[in-house]
Amino acid sequence: MTKPSIILGVSTCLFRGGAILLVERAKPPFAGLLSLPGGRVEFGERLSEAAAREVREETGLTVGDLSFLQMHEAIDAGAGVHAVIAVHVLRSSIGDAAIPAAGDDAARVLFVPLTDLPALEAEGRLTDGLADIAAAGLAAYQR
Repeated sequence: MTKPSIILGVSTCLFRGGAILLVERAKPPFAGLLSLPGGRVEFGERLSEAAAREVREETGLTVGDLSFLQMHEAIDAGAGVHAVIAVHVLRSSIGDAAIPAAGDDAARVLFVPLTDLPALEAEGRLTDGLADIAAAGLAAYQR
């Protein structure tokens, strides 16, 4: 096993209609799970800049108007990773003309109806806490 590490990360809630944009993680940690677009913060990078960069790298979408939502922790004991994540929300809708495409460490990108999240969570297909984060993100987005 590799030495356990703590990672500072970011992620972003992006909505279109009644759906949220998720990525399927292609690499550890959390490989194979659906998650918000996000990743590591680079040295000297502001959190909102890192969130926008990660969205661009994983989905091909350029976003602005991000607001901090909350902090979240994700732990993958098997991979020895403890991620502390600054979650953001895009304050505007992703337009229908914007077509995301998987990039970087995303195996695929998809819009998932918010009503499907409880079943996906019960099946163990979401990163821990994603359904609750999506609900909080939706509330912030609708304000």
